Amino acid sequence: MPAIDISAEIDIDAAPADVAAVMFDPQQEPQWVHVVTGVELIDPALAPGARVKRLGSFLGREFSWQSEVEAVHFPHVLTMRIAEGPFVGTVRYDIQRSEGGSRVRIRGAGEAASLPLPAALVSGPMRAALTQDLQRLKKLVEEQKPASTH
Repeated sequence: MPAIDISAEIDIDAAPADVAAVMFDPQQEPQWVHVVTGVELIDPALAPGARVKRLGSFLGREFSWQSEVEAVHFPHVLTMRIAEGPFVGTVRYDIQRSEGGSRVRIRGAGEAASLPLPAALVSGPMRAALTQDLQRLKKLVEEQKPASTH
């Protein structure tokens, strides 16, 4: 199993709470996370131990995975553990106030459990997909901003 440690970041013209309202809400993920096609809230609270099952599709292959919240400090940090699925490990969302609004970063570390490929062949496409996801998040959040903050 290839070990993966990838991250991507982007600046979003919105306050951290506005970014987190979208980013930390699993039900909004199909709008900005390319591989997510559906979400099932097992535990609806955003609190340690809360679980979410996600359905996805990549290269014509459907799969699912379950995450569990390890830590949440709204609106700045959400850490999730993924114990089953094509990727196992942790995903961390960080949102920090910046001069232009918020600096947003996602980091995924773990193993690509179902891919018998070298990490170098997996990391590049995963990093590119993560960067594209953040670009979709930026567009979604900035379009939802109240008119008074433009």
